[in-house]
Amino acid sequence: MAATLYAVPASHPCAAVEKALQLKGVEYRRIDIPPVAHKVVQRALFGRGTVPGLMLDGEKIIGSREIMRALEERVPEPPLLPADEKERKSVGLAEQWGDEVLQPLVRRAIWLALRRSPASMPSYGAGSRLPIPDVISRLTAPLVARAEQRINHSDELNVRADLHALDQHLARIERWMDHDVVGGEQPNAADLQIGSGLALLLTIEDVEQAAGSRRACELARRWFPDYPGHVPRGALPAEWFRGRTAAG
Repeated sequence: MAATLYAVPASHPCAAVEKALQLKGVEYRRIDIPPVAHKVVQRALFGRGTVPGLMLDGEKIIGSREIMRALEERVPEPPLLPADEKERKSVGLAEQWGDEVLQPLVRRAIWLALRRSPASMPSYGAGSRLPIPDVISRLTAPLVARAEQRINHSDELNVRADLHALDQHLARIERWMDHDVVGGEQPNAADLQIGSGLALLLTIEDVEQAAGSRRACELARRWFPDYPGHVPRGALPAEWFRGRTAAG
């Protein structure tokens, strides 16, 4: 099986798919694309300006959920989706929420944090295959962060609303953990989708300090323990978190 993963360094859906490839034992090559530039590259290669993209035995597959399904079909073991129809539906709904709700929330938060702390951006390229020296990354960081802010609607009003709702989002994940939808001995597609998003979110030290003790964050630390990147404390105002992320 020939597989090539097109990814943006530290992207959470890319991390989810890469972990799935590793769990399935699929050998793959990873091609890293810089943020912002990925819009043009992916549209030319896959017809959509998003990541991840996967070339799998000559077939072009775009999007983390689509890739998960393709991998599940070609390499059934270990399974990323339960065999039981009811359980499969529950995992699918949690995965969809991780893709459609958590994923954009995390993008908004990380790009605002990097806009406020552009010197942190090179840390998110740790282990990447991009031939960009740190000095260039630091010089271009403010421009990249500003562009990604516009792309992802990552303004202060939206991020403050996201952080205000964070407690409710974490409580939802913990309810799924209580009902064995996520958090089992082996990861499923929802574990990977949600865990990678939380892992990236927790690289913002302000978020980690406010919400890192929540049980939901176990998904991030269990399946993505060495996630690259770090935005030091103080990038996001403390009042944005006050009283909103108490343990559930």
